[in-house]
Amino acid sequence: MRPFKFISAAAIAALLSGCGVAGADCASEASQQVILSILREQVGKAAEADLEAEDGTRLAGSSRIGATVAELEMTLEDIRTTKKDPDSTKRFCAGTARIVAPLTMIQDADQTRKLLDMGDVDSLFEQAGLKRSADALSFDIEYSVQPTDKRDKIYGEVDGAGFQLTALGQLVGAHLARREIEGATQAKAAQDAAAAAKTARQVQAAQQADLDLSAAENKLAAQKINALWRALPDDTRSQLLELQRAWVRKKAADCDIEAAGASAEAVPREAARLRCDTRMTLARFDELQSLLE
Repeated sequence: MRPFKFISAAAIAALLSGCGVAGADCASEASQQVILSILREQVGKAAEADLEAEDGTRLAGSSRIGATVAELEMTLEDIRTTKKDPDSTKRFCAGTARIVAPLTMIQDADQTRKLLDMGDVDSLFEQAGLKRSADALSFDIEYSVQPTDKRDKIYGEVDGAGFQLTALGQLVGAHLARREIEGATQAKAAQDAAAAAKTARQVQAAQQADLDLSAAENKLAAQKINALWRALPDDTRSQLLELQRAWVRKKAADCDIEAAGASAEAVPREAARLRCDTRMTLARFDELQSLLE
């Protein structure tokens, strides 16, 4: 799906063949049909552009797009002649284009746009100047009609409706692309979930390895200070016993505080506690070593 772009509709023209077309009045059935054919054609082109990928492929073929555009019920209302030259057969007209879209089309388009973080369809309609009432959309339209010299065809032009026709094309495109976009979104979500799970496993493995290393180092530090303690003279151990017990309690309390501040997770918190214990134990070892010397 492409960002909102406006097709140029300063003078969109078309010819409509008719049997025995006598004239081209703004409100005649033949005139309305040629203008409506212009609107449908331009909506289809806008939908094709919206569904086209960078490599030139489209999410839907022209026939499918055309069939979907045909589901839009288009009519012209409040038709009036704004300019009539007695020396010319050309008539300048104004009115209201009314489009009724199937509710499922609007719902699909709304879902697609939300999946793509493009806003809902109401924001699309508002940006394009389309008035919405339930499933009916409308906008003011100016056009001109004129019979050919043989009066067997009517030539029509629509002026300045590019914003609205582009939005209708994007409505059709978003409706047709819903399944593909949902599938791609679900596939990406599954891929992201798998990547997140893999990352989580890697983090857990790294945390466990860090804990194992911290535990091994702490065990060696404990063995080292215990051996030194046993090597102290009996009278020195007796003198230091209460002091050593107080140090052990302080070490435990300080390391619990340090670990709590390191992480809220159990494994890295325990690794932090063990590293603290090892660091303080080795520092105490140096102090006791001086006594032995």
